[in-house]
Amino acid sequence: MSIVDLMQPHLKNVKPYVPGKPIEELRRERNIQGEIIKLASNENPYEPIEEARQAIIEELSEINRYPDSGCYNLCIELAKHHGVNPNQIFIGNGSNEILDLLVRAFVGGSDEIVYAWPSFQVYPIVSQLAGVKSVQVPLKDYRLDLPSMRAAVTRETKLVIICNPNNPTSTYVSKSEVDLLVEDLPKEVLVAFDEAYYEYVAAADFPDTPDLLSKHPNVIVLRTFSKIHSLAGVRIGYSLSHEDVVTCLNKVRQPFNVNSIAQAAARAALKHMDKIRVRVKENRDELDFVRVELQKLGFVVPPSQTNFLLAVPPPGNSAIIEQLMQKGIIVRPMKPFGLGEDSFRVTVGTPYENRKFIETLKELV
Repeated sequence: MSIVDLMQPHLKNVKPYVPGKPIEELRRERNIQGEIIKLASNENPYEPIEEARQAIIEELSEINRYPDSGCYNLCIELAKHHGVNPNQIFIGNGSNEILDLLVRAFVGGSDEIVYAWPSFQVYPIVSQLAGVKSVQVPLKDYRLDLPSMRAAVTRETKLVIICNPNNPTSTYVSKSEVDLLVEDLPKEVLVAFDEAYYEYVAAADFPDTPDLLSKHPNVIVLRTFSKIHSLAGVRIGYSLSHEDVVTCLNKVRQPFNVNSIAQAAARAALKHMDKIRVRVKENRDELDFVRVELQKLGFVVPPSQTNFLLAVPPPGNSAIIEQLMQKGIIVRPMKPFGLGEDSFRVTVGTPYENRKFIETLKELV
């Protein structure tokens, strides 16, 4: 008997989350001595704003103390920012921890979780960890098919997850589509809107999900500081919901789940949204540039409401991802998502990184 045989049966088939390839890993694998550009992980290419950096530095002198376990001050400021009660805010070690806690608190046994696929890889992982059934609803034209997701809901469904905009396809579903779904769902079914890329959205008809909370206590909205706020490395996200949901999440979270440095950085970032909005515009300008150039090269590229693009290459480019890596450019292969052998996701980088990526592609395609 091996140690693996002692593992809980429902955990043996769990496939751990695989992040974008780190720069140093590619350098070791291919002995690349020169420049490496990473465009694989939907990170903000810019460092945090100076105020957030300063808040981190000032907090360092206090890290001999445990953090505020309830994130009281950050909850107060997020509540003001969103116009809700502080008791409706829950802070997590990234929004993916909140997804895990939602499943732990509300889903078990013969219950089911419904979500679109391809979508965020954490959804099947948290389902498997809980030993519950995943119901994966295929996308339609790279978009979430909300009518089909509603049709997939049964008496066993406890949670529906809506990734909007969707990762990895960058597309979104509109306010009217979301309103129809929420109105039609049974009230005993929780619906979580995973909106990690919310700040990048330019679409006028994107749903105002926090506005749903007053009428629908089964709605949970997840946001993050990892993307536009450049705080992926400190791990902090949050949710807005009915306060009863927060009560349940607090029962299953670990104490001190959000460190003090993350709390300080998030509070500072939140106070300077004017600087964040400048970055949103920079991202949109660069995203439009990269998309147009990809289309000129024959790629199929769905319109994006995020900081990344899905790129489906023209026929005859089966080695394009490997060729890019040989040139020191890391993109995210989409084969594990079922989006084609040669498709990839590319994050918007700095103007220099984006132009280097396009120049390299022109040599290869």
